[in-house]
Amino acid sequence: MSKSSWIEIARAGTFTDSAGRPQTFTDSDLAAIANAYDPAKRDCPLVFGHPKTDAAPAFGWAEKLKAEGGRLLAKFGQVPEAVKKIVAAGHYRHVSMSLMPDRKTLRHVALLGAAQPAIDGLKAVELAAAVAPKGLTDGDRNPLKNVDVAPSREDGITIEFVNNTGGNMPESEAQREIGALKERLAALEKENAHLKEQAKGHKDGKEKAEAEKKAAEEKEAKTAADFAAYKGAIENEKREARVAALVESGRVKPAEKADVLSFAMALASQNTTVDFAAPDGKTEKVSLEERYFRELESRNPDCRIIEFSAQPKHAAEANAASFFDASELTSKL
Repeated sequence: MSKSSWIEIARAGTFTDSAGRPQTFTDSDLAAIANAYDPAKRDCPLVFGHPKTDAAPAFGWAEKLKAEGGRLLAKFGQVPEAVKKIVAAGHYRHVSMSLMPDRKTLRHVALLGAAQPAIDGLKAVELAAAVAPKGLTDGDRNPLKNVDVAPSREDGITIEFVNNTGGNMPESEAQREIGALKERLAALEKENAHLKEQAKGHKDGKEKAEAEKKAAEEKEAKTAADFAAYKGAIENEKREARVAALVESGRVKPAEKADVLSFAMALASQNTTVDFAAPDGKTEKVSLEERYFRELESRNPDCRIIEFSAQPKHAAEANAASFFDASELTSKL
């Protein structure tokens, strides 16, 4: 049993399978089928017609696949001589491939006689280089005698899943497909749970960072407010002391003290500077409040205001008397 030559089993294009469905194969699709084929894991049988069950015998096995020139080719081995003879005699000129639902795994390649293949335009099958014999025995003409190999209605591209009537996929294959789908579903669920956990972690981290930022901003604002209040209190004390000194020196009347203090506070709220000429002739930039105070401090003192603001004579004498020892004063009398 010699090996066959390369046989065209498919080509690129769009075709209609036996179920009336359009099937499109590109050069990339054909290359994917060829690259996925590994006879050590799953070898593809050569059969007569598309068998209804896996109990049908195989009449050869695909040893290699290749894709070139927009065609998918297969080379078969272990083909009986009787099969080669009837193919050479022209009884089976065409082939039809059957794929698993993934559209990449070759399930079987069927030899077709009367039935027309779904993929047209392929070269006639040649399983051996020998010329068709002139005379064939009954066994040569029908090497499948006494074997039920009546082809099913699936004489095209068969890409279908198991159905309620048993279909063409054996129960073991269906279970493998279901198992693979379950494994894929479990992997996707695990990946989804991982992504959710990551998203939750990102959300928690973001919320924590935002809370810390808000707390820091509130602390900063409180510190700034406390400092401003402290600074304001110090400046107000200095301002009151300065106004008190002006009153004491006779440059501001006691009745004007409250107005002067209020006006100075209003000027302090203005963030503006002005030029001020010092007595030595130098000019410097000062605030409005500082200029106001310097103008007041440059006034000539009013002696009447000084006398009015000074402590009365009798009050001073009374205070001085408080420093004498009463017992000593009595003894002198």
